[in-house]
Amino acid sequence: MKRTFAIIGDPVSHSRSPDLYAPMFRKFGIDADFLRLRVTPEELPKIREIVNQAGLHGFAVTMPHKRTILEYLDCISDSAKSAESANIITIKDNKLIGHNTDGDGLINALNEAGVTVGGRNVVILGGGGAALGANAAIVRNGGTVTFIKRSSGLSLNDAILAYEINTADVLINATPLGMLGAADFEDLSFVSSLKPSSAVVDMVYTDDGTNLIRAAKARGLNAIDGERILYHQGVLAFKLWTGFDYSTEMA
Repeated sequence: MKRTFAIIGDPVSHSRSPDLYAPMFRKFGIDADFLRLRVTPEELPKIREIVNQAGLHGFAVTMPHKRTILEYLDCISDSAKSAESANIITIKDNKLIGHNTDGDGLINALNEAGVTVGGRNVVILGGGGAALGANAAIVRNGGTVTFIKRSSGLSLNDAILAYEINTADVLINATPLGMLGAADFEDLSFVSSLKPSSAVVDMVYTDDGTNLIRAAKARGLNAIDGERILYHQGVLAFKLWTGFDYSTEMA
């Protein structure tokens, strides 16, 4: 029986999720389609109708719905509770169940790059669902988190902001800045203020890397782009949807 999965968001046309999951379905012989479904904030309250009309067996959630989706679910897992957001929805007995794999996907991507967060200062740009998912996982793994929500123009003339940037062991962009079709950082000079040992993570991804990632690499910093986070959170999501573990097939 063919199964249908999807990613919902607004915008969603840029999503690489169909390409991400295709080899996973092939490996386990699962006949499945993966759709990109644009769902506006105004349409989100009708998510159950959208699920039924599309015949979905599960779906992923991206910006701007990761937090607001919670009020339309039947129940949420501990991972979604701690993150106060959900990026993966499983469907069982017609019930929508929310999960969050963003945080653990981030941690796995960091570990892959040789970065640990235990005992380290992590600065997160943003305060939405992706930021909250990252925060929950970092704290769970022993890191200390500082949020910066003035992320479009990070002026180092602000003494407090400059201190936070200067002392960051890991800097994470969890905003839409740099996403295809969205605004970008007004100024990336803050990257030059990071310690040489700092790691820079962008939860956004583009074909040739975001400007933030390119700036970090030019500085010689350990830079982890959103594609690796997408991959690792996708492996966890695939197991939630299907019960199969793709983690041994590292891409």
